[in-house]
Amino acid sequence: MKRNVLCWSILLALAAPLAVLASTYSVYHDSTAQTSTVLVVSNVGSEAGSFRCIVYDADGATIVETSQSLAAHASKALFVDQLLVERDATTWGLVRIESSSEVAVALWISASDEWVVVENVAARSAMSPAVQAADYASTPNRTTGIGLVNPQDRTVAGVLVLYDAQGGIAGSTPFELGPRVARYMSTASDIGSGEGFWGLVTVEADAPLLLVFEYYDAERSLVDVDIVY
Repeated sequence: MKRNVLCWSILLALAAPLAVLASTYSVYHDSTAQTSTVLVVSNVGSEAGSFRCIVYDADGATIVETSQSLAAHASKALFVDQLLVERDATTWGLVRIESSSEVAVALWISASDEWVVVENVAARSAMSPAVQAADYASTPNRTTGIGLVNPQDRTVAGVLVLYDAQGGIAGSTPFELGPRVARYMSTASDIGSGEGFWGLVTVEADAPLLLVFEYYDAERSLVDVDIVY
């Protein structure tokens, strides 16, 4: 994820609150250079339905919005980058899928025309405090980029902690994210790189976030993207 933004800078939220429908899906997108996101939305029900897709940039501002109809059990693929007028370093962050009927959502991400991730997305509306955890690495052979995306309509505060292989704290950063705002961290830039800099990362916040983990090899080629809901 190549960003022309300062790591851990707080980005301002500009979007207005949205009406809550029957189901709301919070998804990550990366529409920066050489990276594309496709959302596949399927109607699970036996009657025709519709959905609304709202794409935000990393500052929390609405980039584009579209409404689509779906026949019973039909599917549509939305190529997010094709919806955009332009792409730059901030064209990544939150996507919302809102539907009055039951839908299934799948997320496909490609880098340099190679698919690197496919994920099925679950609806999320929980507002209780949450601790989320995953694996990271900041070694000479493996590095990790971490994105924090706030899918909520309110500010979320918390702390991100990186533990080294021995269980010691390699880095700890408090954060506050405005509504629908995204923030990015490069572990190599923030804590350095070393053989022992790998292991557990935890994020404790007062509401669930979307955590996006991008894993790179020694040549800085993207090998996988994992999204923790």
